[in-house]
Amino acid sequence: MSKFNVISLSLGLLVTISSDGYAKSHASFCFQGHIKESITINKDRKKIYSKLTQGKSNRIFNELITYERLTLLPAAFYDLKAVKYQKKGMDLFCKEFLPLVQTPVPELKIPQETFSFFDWKSHKKKILQAINTQDAEEVKKVSLEALVELKSQPHYYCLTRHFIESIYRFAHFVPLRKSQAAVRGLKDPTKLMFSMMKIQALGFVGSVGLDLKSQPIQESGIPMICAEMPNLLSDIHNKKLDVLKN
Repeated sequence: MSKFNVISLSLGLLVTISSDGYAKSHASFCFQGHIKESITINKDRKKIYSKLTQGKSNRIFNELITYERLTLLPAAFYDLKAVKYQKKGMDLFCKEFLPLVQTPVPELKIPQETFSFFDWKSHKKKILQAINTQDAEEVKKVSLEALVELKSQPHYYCLTRHFIESIYRFAHFVPLRKSQAAVRGLKDPTKLMFSMMKIQALGFVGSVGLDLKSQPIQESGIPMICAEMPNLLSDIHNKKLDVLKN
């Protein structure tokens, strides 16, 4: 791990520790809570998958958990930014996240589809361009296009799919958050939300890397990193999402 990553991790942990007491009394810091929960679950899943893969999955989970720990630093920043909204009754950066799925033993099933190349760089470019316009509908449109392409590979690219679904989910909540802030006389959080989406899009390089390393294991019927991922769009009612249904 580079010196920069070590410093970032240390700062993230310091901010996290200092905010724990405040979080307990104000039911906030949801982003950090989401990451911490994910780390805890993945530590447990690492043990389960290690037995199923004879230890071959350990390095992948170590990388995933390290990635999540480093995410605690930006998570602390966004959580602190969200506090003033949460004090006024807005659950900003809370409802935008959903917990990982916890199943005792993953169901082993050989994928029926053939693994194929996903042009993530092209989709990343389109998503970032949409984010820069701060047009929530455009972000949803290009994110959905990426998800449609991934529809034919439900057992692969699961972490990247999770990131794209998260971007769509954040874009979906933009109008609501803008309206809630206006009613409360608070600053429009739209710019902050698009900033969060941008970080997720920039994270594709890491998510795709982990997805590609996981592919041989997933191909053998072990749903590593897939079985744990919730459908982040399951509670969003939009007919345009019907295209993702089987």
